[in-house]
Amino acid sequence: FFVAFLRRVCTSAVPAGCTSAARAQPEPFVAPVDLMAKRRRGDGAPITSDDLYPAACVSASCQALQQEVDAALDCTISTSLSSLNSLACALAEAGETAALVRVWDALGGSKGASPATWLAVEALHARPKHLLPGSGALRLPAQSVRALPPARRLHKICKGRRMSARSAGAQEHVANGLAWVAAQRAAGRSLEAGGGRARSLLAKELRKALGINLEIARGLVTTLKRKKVL
Repeated sequence: FFVAFLRRVCTSAVPAGCTSAARAQPEPFVAPVDLMAKRRRGDGAPITSDDLYPAACVSASCQALQQEVDAALDCTISTSLSSLNSLACALAEAGETAALVRVWDALGGSKGASPATWLAVEALHARPKHLLPGSGALRLPAQSVRALPPARRLHKICKGRRMSARSAGAQEHVANGLAWVAAQRAAGRSLEAGGGRARSLLAKELRKALGINLEIARGLVTTLKRKKVL
């Protein structure tokens, strides 16, 4: 009697027409939390789908960018510096890193880049690495020589500018740096700047001794090494 009762209860719990296979289907999983909302950008704002998937150019806008890139990379067509700068900004905003570095070369690199272009390029470089697309939606002509991957080339461009600014800022402190090194050696100290950690420690000492910021101090260490003082 008890077994028969259980059978009636189980049968009544399933709507008519449902098979045993249908009854065995699990409920669809619904994520209890939006995992994306837990992640933050460098500025503290939550990462959105636009950050995870940079606005790839589509339809008409993609065609327009493609035409501009084709013209910029065509050596038979003369493109003005202002047009190249505008194109570079648009490519940076669209996350088209591969096309950007090609147009960067056509622009003449840092010599032809406008302040607005630098801002756009550095904003792209500031994106987390996993948000930099490996290849964009734009078609590019083949290169005859081997080139760095686009993301790596972008890093080199931005790092080069930073190193240049650091070196320029260190120039006015070279005399004081030389005097400090001479005083340390006169006191019998051996200064080591052969490795990254040693250079970092030396930069911190120079920052404190000369009253300069750490970035300038790092540039000063590099300058003194080039002069073979360290």
